[in-house]
Amino acid sequence: MMIRQHCSFNDSLTISDAARLLNINRFGYYKWLQNNGLDPVLIRYEMEIKDEMQKIAVEFPRYGYRRMTIELYNRGFHANHKRVLRMMQEDNLLCARKHFKPLTTDSNHNHKVYPNLIRNLKITQPNQVWASDITYSTPR
Repeated sequence: MMIRQHCSFNDSLTISDAARLLNINRFGYYKWLQNNGLDPVLIRYEMEIKDEMQKIAVEFPRYGYRRMTIELYNRGFHANHKRVLRMMQEDNLLCARKHFKPLTTDSNHNHKVYPNLIRNLKITQPNQVWASDITYSTPR
């Protein structure tokens, strides 16, 4: 409360400077303001951001917090990516990660399967057997 009074009294003193002079954390001050409902401008702006995030989530359901931050910026809302992540977690807007499993082998094909000629061979010295493998996938 003291910071707000002094900053409104003296226009040259910023909240960051006042917090430094009073030896308090600026983020903690803003959090205290938000929790106590003393700064309706911040609360209203955060509600506007949440509303816009809801609209974006409906339009682009697979957007994570990084893309959401960029889209908010494109729509005129300036919010830090950490704030966007926190707000998305609070509103349960984060989409589940899609686990990618690469397709490496297609065993169901009509091509000739060549036998493994060295499967039962006893290798006793260097350079007795050389082998290579070419694996490629055909476009589907």
